[in-house]
Amino acid sequence: MLSKSCYFPCSNFIVLCTILFSSTAAAAANSFPKISYVDYCGSVVPQYPSTGTILSHSKFFELYYGHYSGGEKLFAAEPGTSIVPTDHSDVGYFNFRAKYIHKTRSSEILQLGGSLSFQGPQVVVNSSRRRSRHHQSVFLPSVMHTNKYVNFELSGFWSESTGMLCMVGTGSSHAYDQGNILPLSAVFKLYYPKISKISNSIVSGTLESLDPVESLNYFEKISVSAYAQMNYSYTHFPSSIRDSCSNIEVPKETSSFVMDSVSSSIPDFLAVLLKLEHRSDCSGGNCYPLSSKNDSIPSFFSLNQMHFSEEGKFHTRIRFYNYSPHWLNYQFVPEDSLVGEGFWDHEKNQMCLVACQVLANSSVGDCTVGLSLWFPLVFTIKSRSRVIGRIWSNKNKNDPGYFSTISFRDSGRYRKLVPGMKYHYSVLEGISGCDAIENSAYMGSRTYPDGSLRHDLSFPMFSVMKGGRSSASGEAYPLSIGDTVFTDSFVEIQMEDVNVTLRNVSYEISYWSFTNSSSTNRIHTRISAEGVYNSSNGHLCMVGCMYNESSVLEDMMDCKIQINIQFPPMDPKEGENLNGTIRSTRQILDPLYFEPISLSSYKMYDEQATEAIWRMDIEIIIVFISLTLSCIFIRSQILYAKKNPDVLPAISITMLVVMSLGFLIPLILNFEAMLIMVKNKQNSFSSSGEWMVVKEVIIRVLNLVAFILHLRMLQVAWSARCAGEGKKDFSVAEKKTMKLCLILYFCGAVIAWFVQSKSRSHWWKWEDLLSYAGFILDGFLFPQILLNVFRRSHEKSLSVAFFVGMTAIRIFPHVYDLYRAQTTLPRLQFSYIYASPEVDFYSLSWNIIILLVGILLATSVFLQQRYGGNCILPLRLRKRDGYETFAELGL
Repeated sequence: MLSKSCYFPCSNFIVLCTILFSSTAAAAANSFPKISYVDYCGSVVPQYPSTGTILSHSKFFELYYGHYSGGEKLFAAEPGTSIVPTDHSDVGYFNFRAKYIHKTRSSEILQLGGSLSFQGPQVVVNSSRRRSRHHQSVFLPSVMHTNKYVNFELSGFWSESTGMLCMVGTGSSHAYDQGNILPLSAVFKLYYPKISKISNSIVSGTLESLDPVESLNYFEKISVSAYAQMNYSYTHFPSSIRDSCSNIEVPKETSSFVMDSVSSSIPDFLAVLLKLEHRSDCSGGNCYPLSSKNDSIPSFFSLNQMHFSEEGKFHTRIRFYNYSPHWLNYQFVPEDSLVGEGFWDHEKNQMCLVACQVLANSSVGDCTVGLSLWFPLVFTIKSRSRVIGRIWSNKNKNDPGYFSTISFRDSGRYRKLVPGMKYHYSVLEGISGCDAIENSAYMGSRTYPDGSLRHDLSFPMFSVMKGGRSSASGEAYPLSIGDTVFTDSFVEIQMEDVNVTLRNVSYEISYWSFTNSSSTNRIHTRISAEGVYNSSNGHLCMVGCMYNESSVLEDMMDCKIQINIQFPPMDPKEGENLNGTIRSTRQILDPLYFEPISLSSYKMYDEQATEAIWRMDIEIIIVFISLTLSCIFIRSQILYAKKNPDVLPAISITMLVVMSLGFLIPLILNFEAMLIMVKNKQNSFSSSGEWMVVKEVIIRVLNLVAFILHLRMLQVAWSARCAGEGKKDFSVAEKKTMKLCLILYFCGAVIAWFVQSKSRSHWWKWEDLLSYAGFILDGFLFPQILLNVFRRSHEKSLSVAFFVGMTAIRIFPHVYDLYRAQTTLPRLQFSYIYASPEVDFYSLSWNIIILLVGILLATSVFLQQRYGGNCILPLRLRKRDGYETFAELGL
């Protein structure tokens, strides 16, 4: 409990903050002009006094992901940015939500207050060069999520008889990139009928500025339109909808839903992007239901804002895309949309609906589009869609706007399967010459995954080689093992028959390949495959069917593909990684023939993943301890120098600069990349993203503190050097030390580059430079030893805790690496966080060399501070002046 002396100041501080906040809020409120409702809305909806009765159905006035146009001033791109074309990204949208609804003295007039918000379109900031770790530098645009966010708080009245809503209020425009806030005032008019039907399901209105045209606060009129979702009345149910779907044949093996589960289950299954399968002879306006879009043919569509009611009825809006969005896009774009209503047919297990096109002026056109879809219960190598359906025109063939029937299916991965899903293996007899089958009786001394866990048979493809060139990377995961079908949620299932040697499996293989030397032009290739896995030798043989994003039609899939994968043993030795080939069985002159593709991967099984996670956590703790000890040791040196100010000039400035740079480089040049790398490594095994962020912050803080302490020591030593007696003597010795260090460091870099160039086929990479810098930092005492020799110093310039402790910190990673090499699989080195080969030289020979050199340097400093700077030199050189010792080197 707080004492009185503490309590009253705290309470007074809280009261003061409250007063200041209230004053600020009042000032902000008073900065907006008071707007008269009667002046701007009286002629649209009359104003009536409120009765105070609150209505609970405020969701009636909710609009989400609506479309807007106009207001160019509010959403204009800032200098150095440009608006992304709508073919490649999300457009802006608006939301409206009623905060309260009150009855008035008029039975048909309601008073309400609400919030109207706009999200601006995406913008592209000036392109910047980004260096890929495995590829050449390329220019990539930096994309911001939105340019502007505009919000209005409005109040007004709605007429039930006319459907008109009119509101006035104030708002503000926020620029995300600059943080500027612009006060605004506006009137909002919207036609929102009490009952929505398919013909008036698109509501529209305007937002107009009330500020003077010449003021900075003025903006152009904004037109809005959105899909109304509440109080819907069905006009085509059920006869016309059932008649439209009567000619569609639905397969027998499809999923059925009980009445109670239709509204809760089907929207989840349809929260995917659906791909249109246009006919090869499709051209012109007879290919798609959007008659106004004659310039391009949409390839995808989605069902958005789907609302179910009793008897399985539903209404929804449909959006088409000319591109493949990275995520499901809910924004409403009138010219790309249909609105529809339908029902779930329990007799045929299909969803059937009639749809109408939304015209450019946000009105609804004729309702002549039919759509049916169902949920297959069987996956095959050629058909792996959870959703399949058809879109057709109910017009006559000669009528304008008629289009041929279009098939569609889901194009994305899915996290949920319909109940009763199973896989049918149909091409296993096409597998020939497969070690998995021919050597099924082979039982070697090595143990391979038994195939009872999906994780053990999944793998990322870190290198995909085609024609001897690294062209892609991707992933492969089982869709089914035996009779068990999986989803993308990767919920692990233990198979019951763990002793089975041969298992039927089906796979999804996906990778991105480069079309040319540019790393920006990529093609996404997907292969569906099925085959046999042999747990006695770890061999997987499959037949594959290949297709890319341009088409998923069954008759256009290339199924003459042989896939062979060799899994590593459960106890792999060095170099035993997963590898395999994907090759075409066609003749070389066949147009569909392709060069053999080789792939490789680091494969990690459950036990090894557990070991890696445990080791990575331990290594992060070691990093924390090392940085903390570094701060303690440099602090001890500062205190030691404070107690013994005479030793400050004798501390090597070169040594302190080297040590400061050792902490500065991770902070400035590579720390961000290192943290991303560390996060990706752990996230590949663990989903503890929040804890990883905490670890990153701690590492940043400790690294920064150590750097600041080194700068403080450098400043103290430099000041003492400049102010002390004999500063010329120290200056000359320091220059000699720095000159000799630079020569030796340069010669070492040349030698290291020569050795590396002989062992590798490339020039030095950034990781090589970091490794050499780490090697220099390991020998941080070398400049101090040279300074002691040049000056024949007898000062105890460094505290024992400092030079012994910092030496231990520098050599401990190499001691740890020697231990780790004996207990950790070599192929798991890519997951190293502490003692990483990417930031220092780590091998058996280098570890021993650096360990001995570190001990030798620390011992030399100890002897110099006890017996003099020249005590480490041969006897014939000890009596000579320190400068003469290296005179013959020209220093």
